[in-house]
Amino acid sequence: MNVLYIGKYPPIEGGTASAAYWRVEALEKQGISFQVVTCITDDNDYRIDNTPYSETVHVLRKKMPWHIPYSQLYAEQLIAKALDIAATVDFDIIEGCYLFPYGFAAYVVAEVLSKPFFLRHAGSDLYRLTGSGSLDPLMRKMAKKAALIVTYPDCMARWHSLGITSKLYLSSRYIPNPAYFTSNGYHRDATFLGKITPKWDRAQFDYYNQYLKNAGYEGHIHVYADLTTVDHFTAYFQDKGYKIIGHPFVMPERVPSILRNTKYLLLSSIPEGIPEESNLFLEGMMSRCTPVCIQKLPVSPQHTDYQGYLQSQLNIYNAVYMAR
Repeated sequence: MNVLYIGKYPPIEGGTASAAYWRVEALEKQGISFQVVTCITDDNDYRIDNTPYSETVHVLRKKMPWHIPYSQLYAEQLIAKALDIAATVDFDIIEGCYLFPYGFAAYVVAEVLSKPFFLRHAGSDLYRLTGSGSLDPLMRKMAKKAALIVTYPDCMARWHSLGITSKLYLSSRYIPNPAYFTSNGYHRDATFLGKITPKWDRAQFDYYNQYLKNAGYEGHIHVYADLTTVDHFTAYFQDKGYKIIGHPFVMPERVPSILRNTKYLLLSSIPEGIPEESNLFLEGMMSRCTPVCIQKLPVSPQHTDYQGYLQSQLNIYNAVYMAR
């Protein structure tokens, strides 16, 4: 089975891209071949530097020439690149992961190539990007064309509000592979992986500091993030007795080894109004880290059923494949 994946993927930093990385890695071992098309400019703060070259991962990274009104024309570039690849690869399925611009690009490519496609969304795209309702007519067109929409129980109401009640495939967002995320290691560091967004507030820093003080932690805090996030950590903790060790963003494959040396895993709270889960929290729990988050993050039995998760993902591709 040949899949053209158009969506978030490393070198983009973040949970959606990381989950896609691990999902593709596992499914390729099950006999599914992927060509990935994604986009992020070289100067973007949330780009993972020094990512290894891969012939199957196509990253649109150059800025577009200036024009009016100026934009990166990401959807158009994704479509053009996908069609270029499709000239030499006969794809069975087109996958769009993250509704805009990726899902929209996948929708157009599937129309042009007359191929089955499906949509996979996150939380911020469904609730933040489409919150105004201005994209609802396009969402309905995309949903009508899709063979499946991979969604989650807490997102059903949004789809129903669009009048979309069929083709909705309920799935777990992400479950870490226990072959990589294990409890082995020293577990001595305090670590933060991620980024500070405009939704961040000082209360989270206060919580980290008080938690580490109460736990008697006397080591450094390792921060794997963009320079702005490292600077915010440094400014806050400079008089709190903790030295900040800054690191750039890392590829998902490096995260298991970092967590094996992490005792206290500092986690960002999830913004209000956006149904989402923390991938890093699940990876940390599987690695036997101690989560440190101002928000309570529950774990259910389904969050540890990796084989069930993998089988459900295989079922998605098989179902779309059979819809050809």
